[in-house]
Amino acid sequence: MQAVILAAGQGKRFMGEGQTPKPLVLLLGLTLLERSILSCRNAGIDELIVVLGHRSEEISPLLSEWEKRHRVRIFPVENRSWREGNGTSALAAASHVSGQFLLLMADHVFAPAVIPRLIAATGGSGSCWLLVDPRLRYDTDPDFTRVRLDDNKITDIGKGISPYDAVDTGIFLCGEALFAALAQSTGAGDGSLTGGIKRLATAGQMRAVDIGPHYWMDVDTKQRLKQAERKLINNLPKPHQDGFIATFINRPLSVRLSAALARRPFLSRRLTPNTLSLVSLLIILAGAGLFAVTGYTGTLIAGILIQFGSILDGCDGELARLTFRESRFGAWLDTILDRYGDIAVSTVITYAGWIQHPSPWIWAGGIIAMAGLLLAGYTKKEYQIRYKESLPNTGWAKLIKRDLRLFMLFIGAVAGHPYCALLAMGLLSHIGIWRLFHNGLRLRGHQSDEPPTAK
Repeated sequence: MQAVILAAGQGKRFMGEGQTPKPLVLLLGLTLLERSILSCRNAGIDELIVVLGHRSEEISPLLSEWEKRHRVRIFPVENRSWREGNGTSALAAASHVSGQFLLLMADHVFAPAVIPRLIAATGGSGSCWLLVDPRLRYDTDPDFTRVRLDDNKITDIGKGISPYDAVDTGIFLCGEALFAALAQSTGAGDGSLTGGIKRLATAGQMRAVDIGPHYWMDVDTKQRLKQAERKLINNLPKPHQDGFIATFINRPLSVRLSAALARRPFLSRRLTPNTLSLVSLLIILAGAGLFAVTGYTGTLIAGILIQFGSILDGCDGELARLTFRESRFGAWLDTILDRYGDIAVSTVITYAGWIQHPSPWIWAGGIIAMAGLLLAGYTKKEYQIRYKESLPNTGWAKLIKRDLRLFMLFIGAVAGHPYCALLAMGLLSHIGIWRLFHNGLRLRGHQSDEPPTAK
């Protein structure tokens, strides 16, 4: 599937004389146009037609750079009639597409999940589809394009219609019928995209898909740009995956740090998420080393470093999501580095405890606690793979979250008893593991047995 991105307009309400062209306005380290391109790439669409108009000579050179950097194919199309409306820009792409295609606006910001949602909901139907937001049906903003629905059929669309049932998000899945409608609308003196969509609606060829819980924003003013930034930042936490400490302590701090890094393209492009994962490990290793230093001051600093490393450990994924650099390798690397950090911390704390109380039982307790750390990560992954579902969002499941384990070590360091904290952490990890195992036994009765996979 191809995607057409309209980036030809002037954006009068946003821009002033001499300012950056609107598609090139930065939002947390990426331009608005680049975000649309990367949203398509993440949805598996790697052939994009970008329609240019106003100040195209400033935008076009960047498309070649992004094509190489993001490994997509970008075809710029010039629309010399862009002043007549965004419908003429969509019409300019007619000779470059075939079959169904996505149609996006360069100045719209949205959750990456909405494109797969739209494609999945249409089921390959030949009709034209529009992603709509019914949550805004009582909004009085005159700039929203309103949509009237009959079930999922769009019966009317426009800024002034009343009553209405949803708002147009500017994200379409269209076929060649759109171009015929736009040609008719433009010939009748209406060069807007809405004019062509209205003709399709009258012909019964427009359908709607609910955007669901996902966010989107039409960035047509500087105030909306700030709102879009807040939306992106507010959607960084993972409430169904984060543990207790991540939810109430780590995330409120890490998202601010991630946003600060993303706002500085010089830093965010060079400080990759994988680099952040490595920096987090180095900080935790430094903390682990200080646990071997005698005296309360060294232990306290070690605990602070461990907790800071835990906070920074959330930044790699947050920066990856903000800048579209999520990868399977990055997630795998983060998991491996976390285990190295856990082993180092538990080993050095056990060694420091043995120095103070030289007994084989100190090593036995440390080894059992370390086993809990390692099995916690392994058990979570195996549970998700074997049962093909996320971890249950229960208090017991949160006992095996890494954020809680490292925070307990921080508290133990503040109290001056890191070894006792290590034992308590290991005990809670084993309890959480066995509770999760019990949940797996319960699910076993509801799933058919499968032959074991070869190891």
